[in-house]
Amino acid sequence: MMQRLTVSFALLFAAVSAVACEAPPVATAPQDPGTADKVRRLAAIFDYVAADYPGAVKDGRVLSAAEYAEQLSFVDDAAALAHNLGAGPVKPDDLFARIAQVGAAVKEKAPPKKVAALSRDLGRDVLAAYGVVLAPASPPSFARGEVLFRDNCAQCHGETGAGDGRRAPELSPPPRSFHDPEVMAGMTPARAFSALTDGVADTAMASFGLLSPSDRWNLAFYVHTLRYSPAAATHGHKVYRDAGAPVPATASFLAGHSDAQLTAALGQAHINPDDLADVRAYLRRVAAYAAEGAPMDRARALIGQAVAATREDDSAAARRAAGAAYLDGFEPHEASLRAIDSDLVLRAEAEFLALREAIAGGAPASDIEQRALMLGTVLDDADAALSGNGGGAVVAFSTSLAVILREGIEGALLILLLLGLARRSGASDSDTRAIHGGWVAAIGAGAVTWVVAGWLIAIIGGVQRELIEGVISVLAAVVLLTVSHFVLARLDAERRVTSLKDRLARAGSSGRRRLVLAGLAFVAVYREAFEAVLFLRAIMLDADASGAAIALGAAVAVVLLIALVFAMTKLGKRLRPGPMLTGLGTILCALAVILAGKGVRALQEAGTVAIRPITGPRIDILGVFPTLETLLAQAAVLLAFVALTGWALARGRARAARARHEAAAA
Repeated sequence: MMQRLTVSFALLFAAVSAVACEAPPVATAPQDPGTADKVRRLAAIFDYVAADYPGAVKDGRVLSAAEYAEQLSFVDDAAALAHNLGAGPVKPDDLFARIAQVGAAVKEKAPPKKVAALSRDLGRDVLAAYGVVLAPASPPSFARGEVLFRDNCAQCHGETGAGDGRRAPELSPPPRSFHDPEVMAGMTPARAFSALTDGVADTAMASFGLLSPSDRWNLAFYVHTLRYSPAAATHGHKVYRDAGAPVPATASFLAGHSDAQLTAALGQAHINPDDLADVRAYLRRVAAYAAEGAPMDRARALIGQAVAATREDDSAAARRAAGAAYLDGFEPHEASLRAIDSDLVLRAEAEFLALREAIAGGAPASDIEQRALMLGTVLDDADAALSGNGGGAVVAFSTSLAVILREGIEGALLILLLLGLARRSGASDSDTRAIHGGWVAAIGAGAVTWVVAGWLIAIIGGVQRELIEGVISVLAAVVLLTVSHFVLARLDAERRVTSLKDRLARAGSSGRRRLVLAGLAFVAVYREAFEAVLFLRAIMLDADASGAAIALGAAVAVVLLIALVFAMTKLGKRLRPGPMLTGLGTILCALAVILAGKGVRALQEAGTVAIRPITGPRIDILGVFPTLETLLAQAAVLLAFVALTGWALARGRARAARARHEAAAA
């Protein structure tokens, strides 16, 4: 039976591994800053077409000849710019074909929705293919944007951005009003950034390319705040929270979304239409400048530090910040995110690794910034996925239940044995109370151990936490194998029972006897409690957000344990806990294999164990990672389990043979 179970587990492990997939590829950041700027300008052109074409054509008729001619010239400019891109990730013929498709739609005076869709899809795909992200490297500054607007823009656009500045009457076309709903419906901060960078042809809008990129982003975001009041933003914040944060409240997300797009996204969250403007006010005036409470905020802040350190040529600080961004900012949410979207976790891990490798390889600051921006878009997706979702809990629940039940049954059996031995040796009521007091104190000590362990883990940093996670997981794997394998557990139980009998026999006076009984009960149960804390903390370190699931599994295990203890006291020898312990032990030995892989992986992430990648599957739920070190650790535990099982079967056959020989001799 056990041999078949072992083989079945090994086959299951191999079968699940065979169907797993590897991490997705990572987008390539452009090596030439000039290429990145050309790609940005190309995407900006199609953003202009998508936003401005509706003002030129309606129902197949030209509304404004000047606007229509401008749309045609935009397409021609895009084609010329595409010719200058040179070799890249997009085949030139494919790019030219799609540009020609947009141009044909404009010439045919196609419906605005069709032209907008073609233009936005093309701009988005070009940016993604070249690994260019149109967003600030760090959150913009409202105060700095306000100063820049007053000094550079107010004379044309007006102090409040209403298009009524001192120079406005002499300008043709007149300056745009940032209070005009139609103007702002199609404008994004990314589009405003491009206008500030390149200027706008045939208008008084000159290029502000001499301003730093961060200042251009400060201005681009600031003009989107001008039509919203602080009071509206305050109310909008409450509505946004109550709606479960339906869109990411981050600068990198908001940079590419117009008010019309935000309205559409918020409408899907069933927000009252009367509140939509106030929610946009919160996103534009507050959230874009300092995200509040988003799960990935810590990761973003540390990535920003890494980028800043790169600009200052401090590669060591950049590596530390990038490592901490993953360990302190992303990994605490990884288990919850994995339950919602495992592919997104793989994308994030791949982007984190690409950022760290770029820093370690001495890549230019512009490449590091683009890597950070690409990672920021993945973190936006992570925030959106985590919004309103709890962590995946099936594994945490089931392993918690198995651990508590396994340790609880063994502890209960030892206490029942101790009570039986005490009664057979003439135990008094005081002796019985001492035994019960001992195991109750052990449970209390186990609870304190749990709290202290959690406190210690909470106050340490990410690298240290990875190191502790690795050590605890590997230690838990070894202990699980030794205490849960039915052979070793049986030998250990025999030793413990013998020890109980010997120490009880040596107890002298009644006072000393009660102290010995209480001590034996305490040690017997606290050992199980300590092992349970060790195993559950190992699980919880891997699934930080699954505390509720672990607690639920433990609660169910306690209820089952109480029922089993009651049955054992009533049924006595007719109830055989041995097969149950053997089955649970086999399950926990499988958990030991998983923890071995995850423990070594954590040590690799902490930088204490080498990483030698190999081609193979990645199955996080089984602790399988495509590195030589993790797979060797798991193979060692699995082989130990199989070897111990074979040893047990051989011993059983030898005992049976001796019994037959003795019977034949008799």
